[in-house]
Amino acid sequence: MAIPPPSHFVTALLLLPSWVALAWTVSRASWFWDHRADLQFGWVLLLLSGFVTWEAWEQRPGLRVEWSLGSACLGIGGLALLAVVQVYQAAFGLNAALMCALAFGCQMCVTSNVLYVFGKSGLKCFSFGFAFLLIAMPLPSAVQGPLISTLQGFISTLNVEVLNLIGVPARRVGSLIQLPGGTLGVDEACSGIRSLQATVMATLFMGRLGLKSLGFRGLLLVAGLGFAIFGNIVRSLFLSYTASSKGIAAVEHAHDTAGWSILAFTVVGVAAASWALAKLEGKQGTTKIKAES
Repeated sequence: MAIPPPSHFVTALLLLPSWVALAWTVSRASWFWDHRADLQFGWVLLLLSGFVTWEAWEQRPGLRVEWSLGSACLGIGGLALLAVVQVYQAAFGLNAALMCALAFGCQMCVTSNVLYVFGKSGLKCFSFGFAFLLIAMPLPSAVQGPLISTLQGFISTLNVEVLNLIGVPARRVGSLIQLPGGTLGVDEACSGIRSLQATVMATLFMGRLGLKSLGFRGLLLVAGLGFAIFGNIVRSLFLSYTASSKGIAAVEHAHDTAGWSILAFTVVGVAAASWALAKLEGKQGTTKIKAES
C-alpha cells in the first residue's frame, strides 16, 4: 500500500544510494567530458538531467519502501558489476569500455533503489532523468571504430560521386579524397560521429518537453539524426570543393566556419521538427477527442 509523500528530506535520504551512484558516474565521466571534444556536451547534459529530475521530483509518487525480487536482483547485479569494473580499472586504468560498464552498473543500482523506494511508478517518473546521463558516456572502441569507419566511407563515397557529377575530378582511397590539388581526409569530425551523441541528447530532451507520444519522440530522434548526418555530408562536400578550387591550404580557414554553420543548421532543424511534430500531435489529439464525443 502506497504511503503519502513525506518531507523532501526523508525522500532524498531514502534515495541516498542513487545520489551516490550518480555522483560516482559523473566523477568518472568528467575526465572524458573535459578531454574529448566529442563528449564536451556532457556538462550541458548534466544540467538538463538535473532539470528533468527536478520536474519529476515535484510529481513523485507515494513511498512504498519495500524490496521485491526484481529490485534486489538489480541491486546485487549492479554492485557485482561495479566490483568487477574496479578490479579491471585498478589493473588497466579507466577506458571507454570500463566507463560504460561503470555507468550501467550505477544505473542498475539506481533502478534498484528507486524500485525499493517508490515501486514501478517511481521508475516511470524518474527513469528518464537518471538514465539520460548514459548518452554522454564514451562509446567502446569496438563500437566507435566500426561506426566511424562506416560513416567516413559513406561520406567520402558520396562526396566523390557528387564532385564528379559537377565536373571536379575526384577519387576515393579509403577515407581519403584525392583531388587535382592534393588529398583531403574525412576525419572523425567530418564523419559526423562528434555530433551524433549531442544530437541524440537534444532530440530526447526536446521530445521529453514538447511531445507526449513515444512514437512522435521516436520520429524526432530519427529526424535529428538525419539532420546531423546530412549536415556533415554538406560540410564535407563544401570542404572538398574548397580544396579543389582554392587549394588544400584554404580548408584550414574554412573548417571551423563550416562546422559552426552545420551545428546551427542541425539545431534549427531539430527545433523546427519538434515544433511541427508538436503541432501534428496536437491536431491528432483534437481529432480523437472530437471523434469520441
